[in-house]
Amino acid sequence: MNHRTAPVEIREKLYLHDAEAVELLGRLRSDLSECVILSTCNRTEFYGVTEADNIDPNYLKNALLDFKGVRGDFGDEHFFSLISCAACQHLFSVATSIDSQVVGDSQILRQLRKAYSTANHSQMTGKVINQLMQRAFKIGKRTFTDTSLHSGAVSISLAAVELALETYGSLRGRSALLIGSGETGRLTAEALCKKGIGQLLITNRTRSVADELAVQIASKFHLEAEVIDFDAFASQFASVDIAITSTGSNLPIVHPEHLVDQPRDILLIDIAVPRDVDAAVSQCERVTLKNIDDLHSIIDGNYARRKHDLPKAKKLVMTEMVEFLTWYYSLAILPETAKTRTKPPREVAEEFLKVKAFLNDNISEIHKLAAGSGRDFQADMQSHISLVRTLRERKASVLG
Repeated sequence: MNHRTAPVEIREKLYLHDAEAVELLGRLRSDLSECVILSTCNRTEFYGVTEADNIDPNYLKNALLDFKGVRGDFGDEHFFSLISCAACQHLFSVATSIDSQVVGDSQILRQLRKAYSTANHSQMTGKVINQLMQRAFKIGKRTFTDTSLHSGAVSISLAAVELALETYGSLRGRSALLIGSGETGRLTAEALCKKGIGQLLITNRTRSVADELAVQIASKFHLEAEVIDFDAFASQFASVDIAITSTGSNLPIVHPEHLVDQPRDILLIDIAVPRDVDAAVSQCERVTLKNIDDLHSIIDGNYARRKHDLPKAKKLVMTEMVEFLTWYYSLAILPETAKTRTKPPREVAEEFLKVKAFLNDNISEIHKLAAGSGRDFQADMQSHISLVRTLRERKASVLG
């Protein structure tokens, strides 16, 4: 599930906090040999490896729904399943931010690294996931150094601040309340300062985190941010122009009663998933409420400025995908001793070189599979099985 298949009111119900991801990985251990769970404001996705021949595309969907204890609000249209080439291409598109809601998102690569680290510590990574993720990190890093995808507003935080700038024309002399001081909050605070915000108030459930961010802001931007007790943040709505919220709460923390009789206009931007602000707040007078899905106009404008480098990024994805798949499909036809870390005997090493040459001679089959993947899960699974069978048969006839 991601921002392309489900709106924020659906995505927020299936968001997994770190501890939940660890617990769910443990439950999946009996059915998957390897798995990484990536859960962000824009997606909850599983990248798994299994030894099973028959794969139920609904297995992970049902596992997630059962784990979260939700069923009724979800339809098949909110989920997608990919296998083999299509799954690889999707992961690489995520790592390079091509698939992000904000193309050029500067946070997604860090989020993917964190998801991989969680899976690794949970002992749910292995040969395939390790190889796949390291390649994803490599091309994700290359989009920073070799393309212009990351210029302009390249995160939800920056898009939120640009929305505020678009609303008010200038942030000089304006006041803002930042609710939540994590990574997203930090990026938001820095973006506000760079745009010349006049006054910045910061609050966080753990006050020391807000205090630390205030010190960083003072040092970097020479702006004295005021830290507000979390229990008292609602009292500040009457005195600020902008409030941006990005906590990790499972339930809304801002309700209509907090903004009743609002004495001045306020732009309230909720970039949290699950959402921090009760949707009913949009009915309050003098309140303009925006959530993460309302940032498309900002996102699309910046996308237009960066899209000329998309072909280059997509070429990086396709090149790396074919290289990974060549390695991956070699596993099906390599001698078992060549798959270990020990130095193989000379005859095995020679066969290994023959297999590599054989795969290069049959690279068109992998290209064909890659070009036709992603349209239908069952068809892709049969194509994957057929390719393995074809490679084994050709290897037997060519190499013996």
